[in-house]
Amino acid sequence: MSMRTTIVAMSVTAAGLIAPVLADDLTGKQQFLCSALQVTGCVMDGECVISSASDWNIPQFIEIDLAGKTMSTTRASGENRSTPVQHLDRGNGLIVLQGHEAGRAFSFVITEATGSASVAVARDGVTVSVFAACTPVPNTGGH
Repeated sequence: MSMRTTIVAMSVTAAGLIAPVLADDLTGKQQFLCSALQVTGCVMDGECVISSASDWNIPQFIEIDLAGKTMSTTRASGENRSTPVQHLDRGNGLIVLQGHEAGRAFSFVITEATGSASVAVARDGVTVSVFAACTPVPNTGGH
């Protein structure tokens, strides 16, 4: 079995075992927090590696605001990064977010019932795929 086949098989296996356990139901929620579980990056020559989110400059946690159509880092991260979502589709049990910024295109597919997310990011010569788990942001309004 090739290294690439092994990496893909490990990614699929890990996502199937980890994501459903750690994610939450997002049905009807407008704000949630997603955490990267596993990141696989590939370059044009075919080399792929599984590594941490920080190795690819991906925040460990991303706050998603569907009403505001934004994705941003958490305040605690100290990064102060925010990205607009250009396309949002919610239906058939899925939340699909897409957009582009700074030469990168991204696409999120999140299963509402489980909070499991599959993410793809592409830029010239590089693709990164992320399996993530999402949970609703708790209501902190004192209610």
